Amino acid sequence: MSGINEILVPVDYSPPSVAALRLAGRIAEPMRAHLTVLHLLPIEVYAFADGPVVTPDDGRLEKERARLDSHVRTTLGTGSPAFDAVVGWGSPFLQIVDYVIERRADLIVLGTHGRTGVRHAVLGSVAEKTVRLAPCPVLTVHDGVAVERIFGTMPRGPSEAGVGSVMRRELIVVRPTDTLDLVSRRMADAGVRHLPVIEEGRLVGMVTDRDIQPFAGYLAHTRVNAVMTTNLTTVTRDVSIAAAARRMLEAGVRALPVVEGNRLVGIVTTTDVLEDYLQAARG
Repeated sequence: MSGINEILVPVDYSPPSVAALRLAGRIAEPMRAHLTVLHLLPIEVYAFADGPVVTPDDGRLEKERARLDSHVRTTLGTGSPAFDAVVGWGSPFLQIVDYVIERRADLIVLGTHGRTGVRHAVLGSVAEKTVRLAPCPVLTVHDGVAVERIFGTMPRGPSEAGVGSVMRRELIVVRPTDTLDLVSRRMADAGVRHLPVIEEGRLVGMVTDRDIQPFAGYLAHTRVNAVMTTNLTTVTRDVSIAAAARRMLEAGVRALPVVEGNRLVGIVTTTDVLEDYLQAARG
């Protein structure tokens, strides 16, 4: 299991994407996460009698990379998180999903222009399509001006409230003897990437989507107890959200079981921490 190590930030130099980049930088800072900042160029195709011709690179990518690198450094300022400036070609939402998989991103922070009406119906929304297709959480930034106001007062970390206030109580669990195909189906149905493993009412492990990936093709023949993590980091419901975030960072995990003794009472995830972080920032 791993925490938020990689954040993908698609940019088009618009105010919402600038706000998304700054927000991603602030999220990455306390988590020591790496940013992949992605700018996509449209593929230009010209029609000729002999068929369509796609324009060559002609050095444009290198010029755009230099521009993007300068934009990121200017936007994030000194002490910015580690980042890669990546420029590519093609359809935005398809390429975004491809880069999420290639970079194994844990989070996408994406500015959205908020198109409505006919423009939305004809053009569709890159953010909407990304949310539907992405294999990781997507945080959208709708209004660059509103988010800019947040930055002046945004706290450096999550709040001191107990995790009991944000933990998820409706839990989907599996047993050590269940097969990984069952785990995969339950994760897909619930839209989660980690499940607690329970035996005789006790928490005995956690299994994640990354735990089961190496067994693709053998899911029906592999049991949970062969891949689950048993050396768990847990918290009680009175542990602060800030302390839970630090434990996730130190342990390199995306979720912490919330327990009372050996009994599982909830789960707090990196998404829960981020939501609390942003709620505190908005006041």
